Amino acid sequence: MKSINFNFIEKVLSFKKFDIQKNLILPEVCFAGRSNVGKSSLINSLLNRKNIARTSKKPGQTKTILYYRIDNYFSLVDVPGYGYAETSKKNVTEISILLNEYFTISKNLKIVCVLIDSRHGLKKIDLEFLSFLEKNKLIYMFILTKSDKLSLSNKEKVLKTFSQFEKKRFFKIIFTSTKTKEGIKELRRDLLQIISKNENKT
Repeated sequence: MKSINFNFIEKVLSFKKFDIQKNLILPEVCFAGRSNVGKSSLINSLLNRKNIARTSKKPGQTKTILYYRIDNYFSLVDVPGYGYAETSKKNVTEISILLNEYFTISKNLKIVCVLIDSRHGLKKIDLEFLSFLEKNKLIYMFILTKSDKLSLSNKEKVLKTFSQFEKKRFFKIIFTSTKTKEGIKELRRDLLQIISKNENKT
């Protein structure tokens, strides 16, 4: 497996419309989840940066698709969060269209990392999103954020709530914490393995 420098962010691209897919050639790993799930903080931790992904206490700040091109090897794609009730109807519609375009048009997407707040578990809107991914035959794995807030016994309880997904094509759950760095190395390794396997198929 190729050694990749996660610190080397070659370029950050931002799109409000996904009509440029023909110009994108690198494999893509997408981070998706409910608003305020800790996506930006996790991306910063994964890439060893403090603020390359903008964090905010106010949910729903990401309204574009962001591409972090890493070491000219793959792109980490940050899409807008879903399910924030205070987002205007206009923005909800625009974000829904943008997400639908990306997930149905992208030819380079290898896996969707679905971020779930480990304190709250799966919500109805997460299940709807997972159903959408399956309908479009997209592979996904679960990233449980803010794991430092949970005890070991609570982690075990959370894992049981994902039993319905165990027979899926690619079932994986990683507990992560941007404070303790739990799961960060494992996540980096798994992402590179996924991309490497796809390379070998081509």
